[in-house]
Amino acid sequence: MKITDISLYSSGVETISFGMRDLDPSARFVIRDITGLDAEDLIPVFYGVGIQSNAKFYQFAMKDREIVMRITLNPLFKLDEDYSTIRDELYKAISSSRSGLVTILFSSNGTAVAKASAHITKFEGVYFTQLPEVKITLSCDDPMFRAVATTVLDPTQLKETNPVIVSDGLSTAPHGFSFKAKFVATSPTFTIQDDPSNPEWQFVVTPAGGFLVNDNLFFSSEKSQKYLYIDRAGVKTHLMDKVAPTSIWPLIFPGTNSFIIPEISKIDWVYLEFDAAYWGV
Repeated sequence: MKITDISLYSSGVETISFGMRDLDPSARFVIRDITGLDAEDLIPVFYGVGIQSNAKFYQFAMKDREIVMRITLNPLFKLDEDYSTIRDELYKAISSSRSGLVTILFSSNGTAVAKASAHITKFEGVYFTQLPEVKITLSCDDPMFRAVATTVLDPTQLKETNPVIVSDGLSTAPHGFSFKAKFVATSPTFTIQDDPSNPEWQFVVTPAGGFLVNDNLFFSSEKSQKYLYIDRAGVKTHLMDKVAPTSIWPLIFPGTNSFIIPEISKIDWVYLEFDAAYWGV
């Protein structure tokens, strides 16, 4: 990911902004150092076994991401600012939203490309030096950096092909996706797999009584918000316990992904979308 600028937002208002290449020595806040932007401590997590090969499937996970910024304070003395004044501005940013979250926005030549949400867990001042500075520590609940804009596929094109092709040329890391599909015919099951005749993996859900016409199926394989349920005439029924025990939750990997949907003629896609994911910058 090509990054030229980083900004810190609180309650939608920009608090700090600085360039990664051309530092402006006249800026009120000048970045001196930043850590935690790389993919550290990747952990292989077992999540299934191949049906044909019996091979074990692993997905890499990250520990909680901690970003540390060292920022030099550079008040506009001509406007009667001092170190305390602009330090207080940063203090106020910590509690300016009810959620306590701040947004870290990564941009390339003025275009926002990725973001992360975080809580400020430490605010340390360095005093009695020629160039007073602060060190801010941010803890990200989701260690993955995410694209600013959600990728939404055209539902009419999804209906025309089986396998369903999902291309992700942005991500550097695998991630989940979400969709809504409406049943136009009854079906005992709904399946996603990687091969029409000899699948290496399958995701199979079989609700009691099967799917009925006008059932809306909602699905997400995002780690932080995994869900599966049907909405039948306004009544929501969760289906996590109706997923076959050997099922593999489908993921999107960087590049081209193809999914076979045996019941595709019985559904109309309402949407299929995902947020591109990045290990680091």
